[in-house]
Amino acid sequence: MSHPRTVLVTGASRGIGLELVKQLAALENGPVHIFAACRTPDSASALQEIAKAHVQVHLVKLDTLDDGTISSAVSEVTTILKSTDDGLNLLINNAGIFEKEGGSCPGGERASFQRHFDVNSTGVAMVTQAFLPLLTKASSMSNSAKMGAHKAAIVNISSGGGSIGDNTTGSSVFNNVAYRMSKAAVNQLTKTLSIDLEKDGILVVSFCPGWVQTDMGGAQAALTPEESISALLTTTFQLTNEHSGGYFRRTGETIPY
Repeated sequence: MSHPRTVLVTGASRGIGLELVKQLAALENGPVHIFAACRTPDSASALQEIAKAHVQVHLVKLDTLDDGTISSAVSEVTTILKSTDDGLNLLINNAGIFEKEGGSCPGGERASFQRHFDVNSTGVAMVTQAFLPLLTKASSMSNSAKMGAHKAAIVNISSGGGSIGDNTTGSSVFNNVAYRMSKAAVNQLTKTLSIDLEKDGILVVSFCPGWVQTDMGGAQAALTPEESISALLTTTFQLTNEHSGGYFRRTGETIPY
């Protein structure tokens, strides 16, 4: 199994994002650069501890709602990658929100709906387009004929709640229409970019990590972060051309759009 040399993870200060950085850093023959991006790296104590123990982990300030921080993050990552003449092999768009208030229908609040879309879908699009030149560079430098995370890939952390074809419960499970809508939107971005970026050799997929014991998922969730991310990364490193544009569970089963 070939690992990517360079990875960037958004929303890396806690939950799924933090576990992604932790497991990526622990890989044998793993990435030479892991960019752990979050809104306030100076106060991300758990992330700082990982960075102290693993020199390949770089903390980067990036708020998906702030285009200025996105631009600054690209500049910072570009500068670091120049030292090893690398592009960016794997972008994991993990940052997301789930607000318990205001996202229902009826009872919805416009501001809550807008925040869900701004973070969960528009923010993903803005971050992705900003890092596309580095992803394209990584793909062009690869000798591999096959697409994959070892070459250039975009992994969007979605949710089973974003599936239209699999929606048989309405609001009864999530009690949040805005969250479902925003994750369906990021799935559309995944599918569209998979077609647009095929010529550049960049793979694009959406993943549902499962119901995970995080601040968002709650303590009653079925999976620990360790269980979820171990399976998700194993599947990610096995992705190739026929997977691009797909929407998967962490273990690789297809989810209907």
